[in-house]
Amino acid sequence: MRRRFKLLLIFCLLFFLSFNVKAEGLTSDAYGPYYISSYDVDMVVNRDNSFDITEKISVYFNEPRHGIFRKIPLSNEVKRSDGTGYTNHARVSKVSVDSKYSTSSENGQYVIKIGSASETVTGPMSYTIKYHYQILGYDQIDSYDELYFNLIGTEWDTSISNVSFRITMPKEFDKEKLGFSYGSFGSTLTSDLHYDVNGNVITGTLDYKLNSYEGLSVRCELDEGYFDQIKSSVNFIAYLLYSIPFVCVAISLYIYSKFRSTDYVVETVEFYPPEGLNSLDVGYIYNGQSSSKDVVSLLIYLANKGYVKITETEEKKLFGKKKGFIITKLKDYDGSDSNEEKFLKGLFKRGKEVDGYIQVTNSDLEDRFYTTIGSIVMNKNSDKNRYQIYDKNSLKKKKYIILMAIISFLAITVWPLYSYGDDELLILGLLFPSIAFSFSIGLAANYLNMPDKAKIFIKISYVFAIIMSSLSCLIILPALKIEKFYLVLFPIGLLFIIIMITILFALNKRTEYGTQILGKVKGFRNFLETAEKEKLEALVMDDPTYFYNILPYTYVFGISKKWIKKFESIAVEPPTWYYGTTGFDIVSFSDSFESTMSSVSSSFTSSPSSSSDGGFSGGGFSGGGSGGGGGGSW
Repeated sequence: MRRRFKLLLIFCLLFFLSFNVKAEGLTSDAYGPYYISSYDVDMVVNRDNSFDITEKISVYFNEPRHGIFRKIPLSNEVKRSDGTGYTNHARVSKVSVDSKYSTSSENGQYVIKIGSASETVTGPMSYTIKYHYQILGYDQIDSYDELYFNLIGTEWDTSISNVSFRITMPKEFDKEKLGFSYGSFGSTLTSDLHYDVNGNVITGTLDYKLNSYEGLSVRCELDEGYFDQIKSSVNFIAYLLYSIPFVCVAISLYIYSKFRSTDYVVETVEFYPPEGLNSLDVGYIYNGQSSSKDVVSLLIYLANKGYVKITETEEKKLFGKKKGFIITKLKDYDGSDSNEEKFLKGLFKRGKEVDGYIQVTNSDLEDRFYTTIGSIVMNKNSDKNRYQIYDKNSLKKKKYIILMAIISFLAITVWPLYSYGDDELLILGLLFPSIAFSFSIGLAANYLNMPDKAKIFIKISYVFAIIMSSLSCLIILPALKIEKFYLVLFPIGLLFIIIMITILFALNKRTEYGTQILGKVKGFRNFLETAEKEKLEALVMDDPTYFYNILPYTYVFGISKKWIKKFESIAVEPPTWYYGTTGFDIVSFSDSFESTMSSVSSSFTSSPSSSSDGGFSGGGFSGGGSGGGGGGSW
């Protein structure tokens, strides 16, 4: 009996404690990291549609935490209960907190992090946060002004009790158009909210405990022009910066008129390459700059001169066969061309002696010979050589246009992003479009230096780069939307930049020598493509090695297969410097030569890959206005 009495007493005690906990409001909140026991908002509305806000937040920490964080939106999707709305943007400034804190921008929100990473707190704490909230941009409603603000945002992750607020308006307003809403996003509840208007001051309380992700909003329609001191970010600096593209495009057009190429290239009929020019030289003159393909052509050129021989190899694999080659050195270089000498020396740098001759295979050259290729390309593309075929002043002016295009882009981009006040957007808005524009400028600057086949790709890439540049500018669209001035003039600035980039395509004025020699080279290439059988037979009759003498040049021009095909019905002796795996005829030589040169090019230019490890709510609803946001503990 006494045991039953004890059990009953314990049961009653537990029931009383449970009831007492609920009575004190410590229901589910008692089991979370923290809850907000009171939240007071004091907001002063200014005549420029900005707000000076003081938030006093009392918090109870059920477990050790460092503090709280407050997230304030810099972009607001304003929505009303009638379905209308718009997007506006804001800047947060003049932040102060009565505790240790830090600030940052994160995903379009201004974050205030309160507390110390080296300290934790439990139990009751109180924080006072003050900040200035400036809504940016032009008035998006023509017929009236509007106060629509989330006093408490719908993004707090805990419950909020004892809500109170005070709103000080800058001048008189129609209190009949004033309304409040509370609850989850989209709610129009008003029944537990009480407020009073005394002159220009609105005070009120909420007799409802907001649950997680519930908030409180105020909305009031105001007379058009109520906010009569709105400051524009368009000032003298903005006008000055946005004038820069106008000036730069005018200078670029002037440079174009003075230094564009006006010399007409006369193509002469040529059966041989210009005297004294090897295949590397011809490729450089034709393309305007040297490439690795031009350097690879020296292998055929030097082989035909008797310096090396090429032997095709074939290695059986589990699935098919793998083509390779052996290059044998026949004699030391005795010419006067430094690039030819460098090529031959680098080719046999890792050679092995076999039967008294130095030899290298494709495996000896892979991931090694690319350094020699690069060195020759760099040497051939030196300013000294470029100034022989291109006007020096014309090339230098291209650098100025590139610089002006970059300056123009920064001029029309930086100020709107700075005015917007989002550091994260400032970085992204400058980084990604700058990459795209740099790509466009790089393509344009080198367009006339590319082979004809590459120009098709360059054109496509250029269009792609322009499209990507335009799309990447969408990143900064939120900043542009703060002022109609930016929305109108930014696209005009972009157009001027595109004009500047396009001018780079045509700003390659050749010297007198460059124009004359290009005419000879183009005439030579044209002959190789269109030559008739009878003429080729006559040339071979005069010079039996004509076919092989011309072969390295056709490789540079990208027409070697077409050239070889022309000799299918013309008697040609087997080359003394090339040995295939099959008997010689022009068809088998074509297939074998193409395969071997593909392998040669791959081995010569390969480099090591890198790895790395209910009621009236004023027409609004909860969470539909500007500001608000939320927060949490950490």
